[in-house]
Amino acid sequence: MSDVLEQLRELMKSLGETDYSLQNKAHISQSTIYRIVEGKTSDPGIYKVDNLARSMGHCLSIVPLSEFSQKLQDINDVHALSETIALIDGIAKSRGSEFSPMEKAELILANYKTIAQDNQQKHTPLQNVINLKK
Repeated sequence: MSDVLEQLRELMKSLGETDYSLQNKAHISQSTIYRIVEGKTSDPGIYKVDNLARSMGHCLSIVPLSEFSQKLQDINDVHALSETIALIDGIAKSRGSEFSPMEKAELILANYKTIAQDNQQKHTPLQNVINLKK
């Protein structure tokens, strides 16, 4: 539950919400919101936590591990592609020239799989199956 509460705190911060501003939206007292968000209650209640999330346009959800794993793989792929593109751009800059689109594509494909495999080995699978979902 602590991971969910951390996500809730981060969401509140990113939206500029406070326990005071959420009390009317969530129909939960300010003191209860404070205790939930600060982890000062041993059982905040799933409905209250979900109500807080919904008051900020999100909901509490249980994500199937297969979907969660695919999302992690997509994140790894994006990082691998970003690293590959940065590497290729760095090579071009050091050579003082530009690669043609075809050369760039070939280099990306050649280097992508290696970087993706390295990132996957560094990755530690997350164990959370509950998250805040928009």
